[in-house]
Amino acid sequence: MRKLKSGKWALAAMAVLVLNACGGSDDDDEKDPGAPPEPAPEAVSCRWDRDVQLAFEERRLDTPLPFSGANVINSDQTPLATRIVTAAGFQDFAPEFAAALCDDEGHTVVRSQEEAVDLVREKGQALWRAAVDRVQGRREAREGETLPRSDDRMLYWTRVQMTKVLRQWVPEWGMSADQMSELQWEFERASRGQYDIDLPEGDAPSGKPYRRMIISGFDVFTLGTPGVPNTGLRNGNPSGATALEMDGREYTLSDGSVLRVEAYVLPVSYDPFNRGMQEDTLGPWFQPGPKQVHASLTYSQGGSNIFWLEEFNARFHGSSAGNDGIVYCPGSLRLPAVVLPLGTLTTEGADPITLPGSGCNTVVQERWYGSDTISAWKKDHPPQFTVASLPVEQMLAANTQQGVLRPPGATSDGTDGFDVTWHTNYDYFPDCSSTTTVNVPWHGVRNAMPDPSQVQTPDPSWCSRRGGGGDYLSNESAYRNTLLRDVMGLNIPAGHIHIPVMNNFYNGTAAAGGYPRDDNSYTDARFEAYRTAIVEQSKKLAIVVGESLVTGGPAK
Repeated sequence: MRKLKSGKWALAAMAVLVLNACGGSDDDDEKDPGAPPEPAPEAVSCRWDRDVQLAFEERRLDTPLPFSGANVINSDQTPLATRIVTAAGFQDFAPEFAAALCDDEGHTVVRSQEEAVDLVREKGQALWRAAVDRVQGRREAREGETLPRSDDRMLYWTRVQMTKVLRQWVPEWGMSADQMSELQWEFERASRGQYDIDLPEGDAPSGKPYRRMIISGFDVFTLGTPGVPNTGLRNGNPSGATALEMDGREYTLSDGSVLRVEAYVLPVSYDPFNRGMQEDTLGPWFQPGPKQVHASLTYSQGGSNIFWLEEFNARFHGSSAGNDGIVYCPGSLRLPAVVLPLGTLTTEGADPITLPGSGCNTVVQERWYGSDTISAWKKDHPPQFTVASLPVEQMLAANTQQGVLRPPGATSDGTDGFDVTWHTNYDYFPDCSSTTTVNVPWHGVRNAMPDPSQVQTPDPSWCSRRGGGGDYLSNESAYRNTLLRDVMGLNIPAGHIHIPVMNNFYNGTAAAGGYPRDDNSYTDARFEAYRTAIVEQSKKLAIVVGESLVTGGPAK
């Protein structure tokens, strides 16, 4: 197991990554072994505010799956979050976090904002490592643990339990709303593996060079209205499962070099992207230096029974709400230049718009773009489209579906796994001030390279409406990853892999396996088979990208 890093990132504008030293001491700090121990930190008082307004996502913690009706066999009314967290053996994380913040006597040794930041980072990183270790088989199973090890959902639901605990904490030293926001931000980033990335430098122990890759996955999403029983709550996300499975793994490539993969998970909400979460995570590793990344992939859940290798990524936001209920491009007049006034309510019960630049077009923090994209809309700053640099031809020729056991009810060419295609479609506004749009369709070729001359590149005069991956946060992660590659001047494989949807349960039909539907069940064999197959083929595609580094990089 890798050690947790306790150093702090210095994320100044375009600054070179600086990692503070972890642990240890110099000679001047040596203590007399016979000296008495230092006194324990003086505790201060604390309390819990159980009446504080919970975040939109936290209000789903008490929501169960449907427990009555024609499509229900079991009738468990336990909240879905509790069922998932307990089945994974993660039920102690939130109580232990609460005890560290404020004990049963109403005391805490966390006496300042700085100490609070250190604590939430520590607890967030511990949750991330536990999730990775569970998926990769290093975490010892607890008695009564029933969730398959490959599951990703315990990370999301345990995190939300812990953000609720943090939100209710009131230390005596007085905490402002901005300070609480900082703590929530630091916990989110730490619990998503964003501070855990540690790419190696130089050569592997074998003497062969390291080839460094970063991948991202996403949280679960489409979780329904808080308080309303619905089957969306049980959704998994195979991109998040892939990130947990591949984090820290090493793969020997054909020339003996070693592909090292580091992973992190992104939220399904717009505000963190607006604030620069993805660039803050990737940027230090895109900087010049001995640990500079060689390939950066983003993954998300997309189509049915097919892998899309996305080519064109759009700046545009659609009308779908994030997990936090916020929509960046609501209403009927959705145009690139639309920016929402601060205070706008986009969904009942969700927070209002609070960040400048929130609107139908993506903006980038100046520290990662080099100029202001937020205070006023500019058509080409940042650009309307970005383009992937994946080794598409190699990825299509690799036959990654071979040997992947196809789940019940899945349909693709051949007999194994899922189809793979170079996804070259997109939509655009010919006139950026008119809602009229034009679709450039996908070529339809699966598991083979189409004629590249038939692929139409977006015209610089257009405004983007959708990328190949749509207009939601999958597309945004792809856009930001490839834009940062361009801003930093890197010539590396970078792009988005849209992986098949895994949320397929038994539905009573013979084609889907024949077993009855149960909307009260959070897993079944068909659901698990989809995750297993998708993660296996996702890993194969990442390794093909690694192999492209041996042969010289992207090729179409």
